[in-house]
Amino acid sequence: MKAILRGCRYLVVVAVIGCLVMFGVVTLYAAVAAGSMVLQVLHGGLALDDIAHVTVYAFKLLDLFLIGAILYIVALGLAALFLDSEAALPRWFKVHELQDLKVVLAQSVVVVMIIAFLGDVLEWEHGADIAFVGGGVAAVIAAIAFMLRSGREDKRY
Repeated sequence: MKAILRGCRYLVVVAVIGCLVMFGVVTLYAAVAAGSMVLQVLHGGLALDDIAHVTVYAFKLLDLFLIGAILYIVALGLAALFLDSEAALPRWFKVHELQDLKVVLAQSVVVVMIIAFLGDVLEWEHGADIAFVGGGVAAVIAAIAFMLRSGREDKRY
């Protein structure tokens, strides 16, 4: 039974490859979209009226690049945890247990949510309803912070 369980951990390769493929697709998509944006700006000229549009577009692209980076980090973390490939990790990324990967992922999700919300704020045209969206984002961030804090407290005991 131990041999079967040890062997099954290599099925994580599927998740790692899936994350790497998604990382590549999202990053390439964001790069092509960034190139397209640059061409549109250069072709259309620089007008003050377009600043808000370009800013929103830039934040959405930033969001895509961050999502790609998160997928790469998850792939690295899963490989390190289950496939003994810690040598591939950058020095700043220490993963010794699943909680370490969850912390990095949760922090990354918060950053992505904040950037997405900022993009929403920049293009919002419907009055004060944005406060409800901001409240929802704040509630999710508070829940993530609570989860991270309680996870850290569990480690002390």
